[in-house]
Amino acid sequence: MYRRALIVLSALLFHIGPAAGGGNGDDLPDLGDVSASPYSMQQEHELGRAWLMMFRAQADTLPDPLLQDYTENLLYQLAANSELKDRRLETVLVDNSTINAFAVPGGVIGIHTGLFLNADNESQFAGVLAHELAHLSQRHFTRSLDKAREATLPTLAGLLAGVILAATTHSDAGIAAITASQAAALENRLRFSRQHEQEADRLGMDTLAKSDMDPNGIPSMFENMNERVRYARAKPPEFLLTHPLTDSRISDSKNRARQYPRQVYTDNLNFQLMRARAVVHHSNKPEDLLSRWEDTQGPNGEAHRYGRTLALLKLERWDDARRSLEVLLNKDPGRIAYQCAQGSLLIGEKRYQEAISFLRSRLALSPDNYPLTMLLADALQQDGQVGAADKLLTDFSEVRPNDPALWYQLAEVRGLARNILGVHRARAEYFILVGQFERASAQLRYAYRLAGDNSVLEGRIRQRLRDIDELKKRIEEL
Repeated sequence: MYRRALIVLSALLFHIGPAAGGGNGDDLPDLGDVSASPYSMQQEHELGRAWLMMFRAQADTLPDPLLQDYTENLLYQLAANSELKDRRLETVLVDNSTINAFAVPGGVIGIHTGLFLNADNESQFAGVLAHELAHLSQRHFTRSLDKAREATLPTLAGLLAGVILAATTHSDAGIAAITASQAAALENRLRFSRQHEQEADRLGMDTLAKSDMDPNGIPSMFENMNERVRYARAKPPEFLLTHPLTDSRISDSKNRARQYPRQVYTDNLNFQLMRARAVVHHSNKPEDLLSRWEDTQGPNGEAHRYGRTLALLKLERWDDARRSLEVLLNKDPGRIAYQCAQGSLLIGEKRYQEAISFLRSRLALSPDNYPLTMLLADALQQDGQVGAADKLLTDFSEVRPNDPALWYQLAEVRGLARNILGVHRARAEYFILVGQFERASAQLRYAYRLAGDNSVLEGRIRQRLRDIDELKKRIEEL
């Protein structure tokens, strides 16, 4: 059943027809009551988290704390100004240079790093996220299922499995296997999907406006994508395969954007810094970026200098990186991105004590800051202070208990600290979050043997084993 459902959704993702053009008013069709979804919000939440574990097991994700922190904060800002009621969001960054973003029932938002590369400003980037939040707030995914014949959690789980296929392989190999009857059933669903896209565009613009961002970010991002389709001689961006786009839809979205009060919007420098960060990450020749970003005085000059600094760090040209970074720190010493670059520079130069002192002073001003904390843990580890790194990450795991990158680093640190019991427990948490339940159970069984006479710890490990069994049972039922 899993494979059949996966193929069905593959066809749905790759064969959605053109979006219907709309008027420039709010003349949208009645899509029904949002609460009409056949699933409760808690069911969607649990299914979404189970799906995320499967996704992480198959997709290349990017453990970059700065990009993750920026994206999470932006999403929470948008969600606070959206119609989303359940704001328990989980964000996953996919290490993929294509343009794509997706929303999974239960508050899971996936973002390809290519979205940073292809958005010109924060309003465009945020517009895609606001559009996805609208799909979640209106519960489009689950409401589009035929309640009479398909309203079962197994069907929904199977459909979500297709999202993994689309996001990780970009393959349409299963399309030919769709039967005529399945295709007919899908066509009925697609007409409803076009209406969902109109609704998500409209609500996404409302969210941008309420978040003090330019509603025109949505149509202008659509134009960016459309230009790529016309001139790149490549397959359409993955986002357009699941969110069909036509000239009429772009025109409609422009008309809607004009209805908002006109004002001047200032782009967020942090977005431009993160965009430069994504460019450096995806570059195989960072030396080429030095000439590309040579102009540090014109528009986006500060972001260009930051990008040059990152490229120099990647090339291990420490002296040049220091000179470039000094200009940024002198102008804006409180910006976290620059502080992290300084920490990375000091670690790269093996000036670990200076890095530790600097990062601790920054964390005193920004307690529990994610990128600063992870960088400090790295500095402590590199300096041989593995016990201190263990304590730092163990305490921080209370703040971010569902972060696979944190548990992975904590397992490494505990190994160096010869905290073998702790290694097994950290590895277990990591394996749970990436959907490798058998390996997680094995790690906990190792930990149980080392627990000695600590009955409290034994009880916690037994409970965690029961949690894994429950997760496995739930997923097997799906």
